[in-house]
Amino acid sequence: MSSTQNHPLTELSGSPYDEQLLEHFNEHVQGELGLLEAYLELRDQGPEHVRYLVDLILNDEARHHQTFLELVNRVRSDIDYRDYEPRVPFLQKGSDVKGLVEATDRFLAFEREDRKSLRRLEKELRPVQNTTLFWLLVKLMELDTEKHIAILEFIRRSAEQRW
Repeated sequence: MSSTQNHPLTELSGSPYDEQLLEHFNEHVQGELGLLEAYLELRDQGPEHVRYLVDLILNDEARHHQTFLELVNRVRSDIDYRDYEPRVPFLQKGSDVKGLVEATDRFLAFEREDRKSLRRLEKELRPVQNTTLFWLLVKLMELDTEKHIAILEFIRRSAEQRW
């Protein structure tokens, strides 16, 4: 897309990079709508455990949809020089970088210990991994913990290196 051509979601033209980002983010927003309908269909067809598990997926997909809307609005705000809400915030310098780094280190230590504990529990639950939901749910919590660690590591890096 040329930088002289407006994107249908913006009033002004953005750089080719911004226009491409906007297109990718918006494609995700639009593409997930059909996916959500398909998940709801699966949910309604299955037994109780399928409904339970599909609800977990739907909760994640709803958060993903919201995040992509916020990404679209961030890029739209950047292109049009106006606020579209809700949007992903800019990175900003905190007033207490040392305190933020120390707090982040404490949370990282907790999450890393939690990861070890969840991995041990996952191993203990392997004998029932196909006969209960226990193993799967612990595995999902372990994946969430990995996500928490990635977020905290980003917070720490941005606090230390950015300012």
